[in-house]
Amino acid sequence: MDLRQLRYFKTIIEEGTITGAARKLHISQPPLSSQMHLLEKELGALLFERGARQVVPTEAGSRLYRYAVEMLDLETAAREEIGTLKTGHQGVLRLGLVSSGGHDKLYRLLREYRKCYPHIQFKVYEGNSYELLEQLRKGKIDVSLLRSPFSLYGLDLIPLEQTAMGIGLSGSAFPSWQRRALRLKDLGDVPLILYRRWEKIILEECRKEKYSPDIYCVSDDARTCREWAEAGLGAAVAPMTVLRKSRELILGTLQEEALSSDLYLARRKGETGAQSALLFFRMAEKYAAMIPRESRD
Repeated sequence: MDLRQLRYFKTIIEEGTITGAARKLHISQPPLSSQMHLLEKELGALLFERGARQVVPTEAGSRLYRYAVEMLDLETAAREEIGTLKTGHQGVLRLGLVSSGGHDKLYRLLREYRKCYPHIQFKVYEGNSYELLEQLRKGKIDVSLLRSPFSLYGLDLIPLEQTAMGIGLSGSAFPSWQRRALRLKDLGDVPLILYRRWEKIILEECRKEKYSPDIYCVSDDARTCREWAEAGLGAAVAPMTVLRKSRELILGTLQEEALSSDLYLARRKGETGAQSALLFFRMAEKYAAMIPRESRD
């Protein structure tokens, strides 16, 4: 098995036909089919069900596809990273961003980095903290913004801010609410829209306060919580940095000590990869030391 075969295999899966894959790869169909037969023989497994119009991956094929995508992504990353070793003033920096990571400190850091290293390009990968943490550990991204809670093991971290969790409600749907500090039990019968990463912690706090919440929705993305709250469907419970981006919501800050979220810039511990990433991380360390972290709202 080699990367060329994996590239062929991945293209067939994505195109749905061997003919379409051959056209995209700019090779003829017979050698492409031959390479797939060799791959199946080596692995001892059927990778495709070959139909009249398209090929469908078998269970073995679906599993190999996931590995192929990962290995080919790593090949691309390796080429880019080796290219950046020529000089720290050129190359690509692969940056992971959580949806709630768009913060003034980050943008100021990016502007300063741009001034110092104008020829370094960014590739931005977005997802939740767990997804980005997995990509970081596998070396698919260089540095990432991550929002707690997550496992700190094996990471170098720069704390950027601490933000309280908040409540956001539509003023038109809940006209009697006013901006204030409150505890979960103060919400009464208001239906809650929870950010999934905080679901267990929030429910544990409710249990401590002997409060039985009305859970209307649990979402993987804090932005979805905010949007549903804007639609008047309930009260979004999410980091205040996300809720503040809405002009339509009445906001309240939750006072439970367990409900605060730290934003970190992270890389793998002892990482000695791309110089562009090392320079960015060092600049972020100096930058974070000069500007105090935000306290709870």
